Formats: sequence, structure tokens, C-alpha cells
Amino acid sequence: MKLFDTHTHYDDDKFNETGRFELIENLLANEVDYILGAAVNGETSRFTIETAAKFSNYYAAVGIHPQNCGEYSDRDAAICEIEALAKSPKVKAIGEIGFDFYWEDNPSPEVQAFYFEKQMALAEKLSLPVIIHDREAHGATMDMILRHPNVIGVLHSYSGSAEMAKELIKRGWYISFSGVITYKNATRLAEVVPTIPADRILVETDCPYLSPVPMRGKMNHSGYVKYTAAKAAELRGVGYEDFVNQTTENAKRLFGID
Repeated sequence: MKLFDTHTHYDDDKFNETGRFELIENLLANEVDYILGAAVNGETSRFTIETAAKFSNYYAAVGIHPQNCGEYSDRDAAICEIEALAKSPKVKAIGEIGFDFYWEDNPSPEVQAFYFEKQMALAEKLSLPVIIHDREAHGATMDMILRHPNVIGVLHSYSGSAEMAKELIKRGWYISFSGVITYKNATRLAEVVPTIPADRILVETDCPYLSPVPMRGKMNHSGYVKYTAAKAAELRGVGYEDFVNQTTENAKRLFGID
């Protein structure tokens, strides 16, 4: 049985006092077999690459998050930086990228769209999958995906409908669930989990955020992905071990890990 936490942020300042590298080493030795670190800008992209170099089963994604795309005065230089970083051998995806229309002070939809479009094109150029952040932007996200039919990837911490997931899966995409599915108020999302084909479902923590029940209120880490996996297996009516093995094989397939 091998657990794969497909979305983490160990660069986050919340991990400073815990000794992040010692924590990752312990998690990979005892709790999970694989971790993928997602980035939100150039700095965190470099962190994911540097961390991947320290641990054999830690992999990296590089990209500019929609909430971070206002950091750059030179847009083209920002994309060029991500392209250069993406050529590192342990980079397995472009991400996380996408749309976030939730916060009023986020960069404008037009600025977000520029970076999303450019990074989708970059993923196609480099033959890499993408990791998409979609918050309160389901329609715009789907439109962008449809404009890039040669790009596949995963919608992380999925929050859309079963109908949207079905359309994505038809196009070769994967759906990842976080600890949100363990929350009492996530009844609609819990109904989506059983509809995802067995070969297209992933699990993640999105740590240090979204700690699952029964660890809600504590700082999240990859050791807690087992609670999300257990809840998803329960919702799907399948055995935990079979579900874990299946989701890990799915992640390895998507990210090109032997």
C-alpha cells in the first residue's frame, strides 16, 4: 500500500518552526511513499525543485498561482523563468495555475487569464501536465481547458459539479480531492466522489491548509492524507488499501513517475 500526497506547500511559513525538512523526511519514511510540491510563484518553484533534490520520492511542480500573478512587472520574464525552471528533471507538472475569483483584491480576471493562458501553452510546449486551482471560476476554467485540448492535468481540491468532472474526464483529465470531503458541510462534494472513474481520481492534503477530520484545526501535513483517502474509499464503497493503490498508480501515470 503506497500513499501519494499529490498537492503540498511545504514552502509555507507555517512549517518554519516544525523543521520542514525533518518533517518531510519522517513523512516519507513512515506515512507516505510519494509527495508532490506545488508552487505559487518563482520563489516557491525554486523551493520545490531544491526540496525534490533532497528526497528521492519528492517531486516538483512549478508555476504562478492566480493570486500571485500580480507580483510581476514583466509578465514575459515571469513566464520565461517558469519555463527555465520547468526543465529541471524532477519537475513533473506546471502548477498550480488557474483562476481565483473569490477574493475581491485578487489580480483582475484579465491578468489571471494572461498567466493561465501562457502557462497552459507552456505545458503543451514541454509536454507536461498542469495542476489547476479553480475557485469560484468553474465556467472560466472550463473555457480555458477547452481552448487547450492537447493539455491534460488535474483539478486540485476539486469543488465543481459531477457534470463538470464528467466533461473533464472525457478529455483525459484527473480529479483530486482534499480534506474538504471529510467536512460535514461538504455534502454536495461528497456526492461527486463516487462518480469519478477509478483510474482518474487522486487524493491530496493541500497542506498546511484544509486539514481533514479528525485533524481539523491542526496544521495539515502529508501524514493526514490517509484520512481523506479513507473517506473517499468509504464514499465509493471500496476497500481502503485498493483505493490507495489505485490513486497512487493514477498519480504516477499522470505525472510520469516510474
